Amino acid sequence: MAPRFRQRLVALVDAVLDAPSGPFLLDGQAITLCDYLTVRPNREPEIRTALGEGTLEAGPWYVLADNLIPSGEAIVRNLEAGARVLRRLGATSPAVAYCPDSFGHPAAMPTIAAGFGFPVAIVWRGMGGAAHPHSGAFLWEARDGSTVLAHHLPPDGYEFGSALPTDPEAATDRWARLRPNLTSPLGLPIALLLNGADHHARQASLPQALTALQRAAAGYATIQPSTLVSWRDAFVAAAASGSVSVPRVAGELRDSYGYTWTLSGTLATRAHQKRRNALLERGLLRDVEPWMALARLHGPRTASSADPGARLTMVQLPALLHRTWEDLLATHPHDTLCGCSIDAVARHMDSQQELVAEQGKGLREAALQEVVGYDAVSARSETRFDWRRLLLRNRAPRPRGGVAVVRLLETLGDVPVGPGSGAFPMPVGGSATLETGAVQSQAIHSKDGFVRRESPQHYPDNDLVRVHTTLLWVPDVPAMGVQAWSNADWAQTSAPPTAVAVHRESTGIRVTNGRLSLSLSQQHTSPQLSLQVDDRVLHQLLSLHVQHDEGDSYTPSLRGPVETLRCTRARVVIDGPLRATIRLWWRTASDTRRAAADGRIDAVTDVCIDAMSPVVVCHVRGRSWRTNHRLQLVWHTDVQHGAVWADAAFGPVQRRAIVAPANATETVPTTMPMHRWAMQVNPMFGATMVADGLAEAEAQDHQLALTLVRGIGELSKATLPERPGHAGWPSPVPDAQCVGHFQARSALYLHGPLSDDTLSRVRDVCDDVLLPLVGESWRDAERAGSWSGPEVLGEAYELSACTISSQDPQAIIIRVVNLTARSAWGTVRLPHDGPWEVTRCRLDETPLDAAHQCTGAYTFEGRPGEVLTLRVRPAV
Repeated sequence: MAPRFRQRLVALVDAVLDAPSGPFLLDGQAITLCDYLTVRPNREPEIRTALGEGTLEAGPWYVLADNLIPSGEAIVRNLEAGARVLRRLGATSPAVAYCPDSFGHPAAMPTIAAGFGFPVAIVWRGMGGAAHPHSGAFLWEARDGSTVLAHHLPPDGYEFGSALPTDPEAATDRWARLRPNLTSPLGLPIALLLNGADHHARQASLPQALTALQRAAAGYATIQPSTLVSWRDAFVAAAASGSVSVPRVAGELRDSYGYTWTLSGTLATRAHQKRRNALLERGLLRDVEPWMALARLHGPRTASSADPGARLTMVQLPALLHRTWEDLLATHPHDTLCGCSIDAVARHMDSQQELVAEQGKGLREAALQEVVGYDAVSARSETRFDWRRLLLRNRAPRPRGGVAVVRLLETLGDVPVGPGSGAFPMPVGGSATLETGAVQSQAIHSKDGFVRRESPQHYPDNDLVRVHTTLLWVPDVPAMGVQAWSNADWAQTSAPPTAVAVHRESTGIRVTNGRLSLSLSQQHTSPQLSLQVDDRVLHQLLSLHVQHDEGDSYTPSLRGPVETLRCTRARVVIDGPLRATIRLWWRTASDTRRAAADGRIDAVTDVCIDAMSPVVVCHVRGRSWRTNHRLQLVWHTDVQHGAVWADAAFGPVQRRAIVAPANATETVPTTMPMHRWAMQVNPMFGATMVADGLAEAEAQDHQLALTLVRGIGELSKATLPERPGHAGWPSPVPDAQCVGHFQARSALYLHGPLSDDTLSRVRDVCDDVLLPLVGESWRDAERAGSWSGPEVLGEAYELSACTISSQDPQAIIIRVVNLTARSAWGTVRLPHDGPWEVTRCRLDETPLDAAHQCTGAYTFEGRPGEVLTLRVRPAV
């Protein structure tokens, strides 16, 4: 929390504790309690009492986050963190999915609400557009059939009941404005009037104002103070009475045009921070938590004890994981993650993300050490420095082999530190390349650097190493597992069935891998890159487009023509046999001598294909000197008149065009949220774009576009034709111009029409692109072997989480999602015969049925779109 806001928060909570006069809601968040108690720890007993009595309410969220950008698992972790804070204080949160200001809501929110036992949700933005029923209460249904009774706040939102007047005449006027939104459109004879606003203290004259409003409303309505819990119970009871029919709504809520501002143009504001957030989320979910789960699956059946040598074990790792998630979630408040905050907030987010990245690295290393039995203390007594001791990680829930990206550490020498170290010359030398024996390998690049061996019992040992980034063709690594290679393992591998080949022809260059072909033609004024997959040919594969944007942090305002960057040259920079890369250089048409003045943009795209891969991958990086603009990477497809589907929280959604009514005071952006993939598909074939974290995509006939940069300099403008009026306080935000370096990774996958098989192949493509096989030298490791995690079988299912249980110290959680619109059977194959106890649970780990005992596998059936949570522990 910003220091000045923390100061105001402390004064606010002190006032609520010192002079309670009815319930006070801390806006659905628990982090505010942490911020307060950091400053006022002596008042914890009074906080506990106030929470128990209901004079203070907090949660269910840790932070009131954006709901469309974070993954479904991040939303779950948010609720888990909120529950932890309140549990430590001997309290529980109101069982309400309280979302009063998010810029839209995912289709899975009813599933999430049901998974935590919330019967009610409160929403505002995203609901109320032309396609929605005009009702203040509706039954919101998810793909899996889960429902939550939702209350839709009035057009003025959560501030509708702020600053109530005490004067009787003013109260009568205020009631005249309140009444139409609290009675006729509601559908149920109960409404919620929230008295407060952003960063507001409790209204000092509230008892008198409430009396005045009660008198003004006499004969029309009964107005009384209530806790959120009491209101929820009355709201549910009113719906259950059957006196009024409540309409049903399904899917995402991203359309409040004509009702209130939706503000869905924030998806590319400060785009680099959204990308970093996605990378950090993915790192925790798929490169930290699974290794902790692996340690429990293969570890002893009793709780681990603390290590006498102070080595990190499973005694400390769960709590450290929770803290890391909380640090990441602290960047998820919607104004922060959406980028519509001042530069000081954005700079703090940068430092917070760096903090999370460092914690993630440490957690991954400690968890892997637990899995393979590596003891850093005893390793320091050894002098093994063998680069061939390799640890491979498979972050997918299926066994995988093929191309792995590894870091091989060739030790050049020891680098001492401290007094006398100047007498030791810096080690030099070492081979430029490493011989990998019978393994099919391909060197990418090498560079020298320093690596430290850390031990809690020793001073760090620093070495000069040559880091060789190398591609290896490896046999299958177990699902969600790790494989430690010894010297003997290197000789037991083979080459791919079909290698990548580069053919230099008179008309240009052709690169093939047996499944697809890239052609680079030099016969035009600028190089042209095309792609062929079977009989489908894309004659222009990709381009970079830039357009002027006069908008603010909330709303784009695109002006003028679209400028296409010119490809100035191209050449093959990596030529197989495991990967081939064609590098293309791009530049705006500006005079290069006036780069800073004319807003030049330079970019490089490395377009790659790997052996046996069905996708083409593009690494784009560059530098922009331009302000007030939007830069997009555009994949050119052959799909026309196609439906648009996209990855979202807990499963795919179809994205239909939103049409604003004539009375709307806000224009609908042509872009949409981007998780991992977006798809165009018609009855004949389709194309899917994969991206590694940028949050805004756009689909048009023959095009899938990913927004790389959106540069703006004002937090809010009042004169935009797309949204007249201020969406926030006006403030310059020069850092949001994002001048400087940018980068991203994207891929294109051509496939057939939409089917269950297509969704399963897109699922696997996402894992292969975003979570490839990786590894690195553990130069002083001793043990070799293989440790397998859970394998998910069934084309309908996608792994959502493989993590440790927060309720049972001996259990892990495996969460899978049925991607299809049909009931389907699936199986989780466990790493050994156990026996195991498997319990189906809600998202919050509340058991749904009795534990089932099994040996090596557990088979289940899931409803269409169902999110299944399985708690797995060794059978007693």
